[in-house]
Amino acid sequence: MTSAIELQIISKILTSDDEELVNELCSFDGSYYSVFRPHIEFILNHRSRFGNTPDVFTFLSEFQGVTLVDVSRETEEYLVDGIKKNKQRIILLETFNKLKDLGSGDIDVAWEYLNNQCELAAQLDNVLPMNIIAEADVRADQVAEWAKQKRIPTGFAELDKLTYGGWSTVEEVVALVASTNSGKSWMCVKMMEAAHKAGFPVAFYSPEMQSSYLATRFDTWRAHFKNSELFQGKYSDDYKSYIAALKTDATPAYIIEDKDMPEGVSPRHLEIFIKKHGIKLLIIDGISYMSDDKRASSEYERLTHISKDLFNISKKYGCAIIIAVQANRDTKDSKDEKGVPFPSIYNVAGAFSIVQIATQAFALRQIFDKHVFELKLEKTRMAKNDKNILSYSWDVNTGNMQYMQGDQSEDPMADMSPTVDIIANPMSPDNSDLNLLDSDDNVEF
Repeated sequence: MTSAIELQIISKILTSDDEELVNELCSFDGSYYSVFRPHIEFILNHRSRFGNTPDVFTFLSEFQGVTLVDVSRETEEYLVDGIKKNKQRIILLETFNKLKDLGSGDIDVAWEYLNNQCELAAQLDNVLPMNIIAEADVRADQVAEWAKQKRIPTGFAELDKLTYGGWSTVEEVVALVASTNSGKSWMCVKMMEAAHKAGFPVAFYSPEMQSSYLATRFDTWRAHFKNSELFQGKYSDDYKSYIAALKTDATPAYIIEDKDMPEGVSPRHLEIFIKKHGIKLLIIDGISYMSDDKRASSEYERLTHISKDLFNISKKYGCAIIIAVQANRDTKDSKDEKGVPFPSIYNVAGAFSIVQIATQAFALRQIFDKHVFELKLEKTRMAKNDKNILSYSWDVNTGNMQYMQGDQSEDPMADMSPTVDIIANPMSPDNSDLNLLDSDDNVEF
């Protein structure tokens, strides 16, 4: 049964006058064949050397005893579908034999091999691209339906305007490029909090910070409790009441640490989690810590694989994904008219492919001595890109953030009520205004 489709295709190639059909059938190399692998390789080598397929006499002279079959009534669709299934059978047999040889002592190798084989077999399933001409009405209706979907608020009203209402739940991978200690983790938590408040299940991958500590930032953004006090476990009665009320919210918000996925936080494991819990916003605050399901040999390939897999997950499940990306050291030389470094998408550490794959990309920075946080739109597929810069006065300790109208870079705090306890990061005195710190405050970025 397995060899039947092989012989049918070889017979079709040798007897058909349809050049396009022959080219299509010859696009499947010898790996799609088992019994008749030498036969198809003979045909393909002949085409490669002489520019055409061998005639029937030449073929039968090489392979005496083979009898061609009449396939004049078999369609191209049948033959193509059959040869793909034939390779799936070959892969299945190879997989069983390999796993048997590996035995129980090579569990990690066996699982990796099995995963790769399953992915290879899945790629052979028939894929029918959309015919945008014949299916014009279908695609028009699809876009109209997508436009009706509720978008995920970003946490910044001004950014929502730039993104047509927030992050898309059709396909969205956002790159946030920022230097170390510039507040990108805080901003990611703000985006997480805004999405959750709007009723979207969210997940946050935090490889560096304990879930409970990171969650205090969620509380600071949500209800403006002083993070310096929460971080030290100093809870007021109001905070205790807030915690009790928060537990009644049915919308989940997860923080994933490496210990939660002992086999490695990889796109495949995250996909399982997203599907199980209906996640609509996933934030990756440390893509360099993730595992590559394909086990690339270089760091660039590894990050590229992960980025592509995350984008496919976004499209498959309608889950927006935000990736916080570290800016490289060259950022220090990328100063603007204010004389302060502002990273760009070309300052990405590790792999520029992360930004290439992203649907949108933003650069983040903090001007510590002026108590200003800024977002710059660097790339977008949908919105008009005028390199918009959004500037905010930010009190990190209480989660108060105010949009700065116009150019207020000289005195951004002038119109903001003096409730600021901490603006700068005490962990970075070179970039901080230490006079603003209280002796018992401890806020990290």
